[in-house]
Amino acid sequence: MKVFDFDNTIYRGESSIDLAVYMIRNNKKIILFLPMIFKNLVKYKLCLIGREEMEVILNDFGQAVMEDKDEVPKIIERFWQTHAHKLNRKILKRISPEDIIITAGPDILINGIRDRLHTDHIISSEVDLDSGRFTYLNYKDNKVRRYREFYGDTPIDAFYTDSYNDRALMEISDRVFLVKKRGPIKQIKPVKKKNLRGKQSSGTASK
Repeated sequence: MKVFDFDNTIYRGESSIDLAVYMIRNNKKIILFLPMIFKNLVKYKLCLIGREEMEVILNDFGQAVMEDKDEVPKIIERFWQTHAHKLNRKILKRISPEDIIITAGPDILINGIRDRLHTDHIISSEVDLDSGRFTYLNYKDNKVRRYREFYGDTPIDAFYTDSYNDRALMEISDRVFLVKKRGPIKQIKPVKKKNLRGKQSSGTASK
């Protein structure tokens, strides 16, 4: 069984950031949050933001943008009509019905595109539309916690991600593949050893 991250892996970019920018057209209050969003995006990329801090930021943002909760599903539907082209077809081809997608993205966003993701096994952050608050932030070690709740000790044969923020999932996966914006997918676990001639080593000493 394979497990896939979503943002910058299946989706080219940060889908939540793209949604925030898109929603400015409907809610001018979001403009006030943009400096904070991009500042913390940088901290996220550098693995410098913890789960509790991320949860506070997302709750503040969610309460501002979800004042009209009835309009949110319509906005998300229109968002995917213009952003579905950013799905990475090469990664989608690797996803089988038994595979799993685990993302920190909110369920209301991911559910809007799930019919194109080749699997129904999707674990995401959970949002209460009435309050605009995250009831479960599926981030860092919480991803492993949720995985264990749903799938127990089922082994992960291969995990695809773009970020070392997913180190907790990397540790329980047999193989890990790092997906870059440009360039080939790189296997980083297990590390492939090379002998002095630059050829892949079998891991055993020659006699």
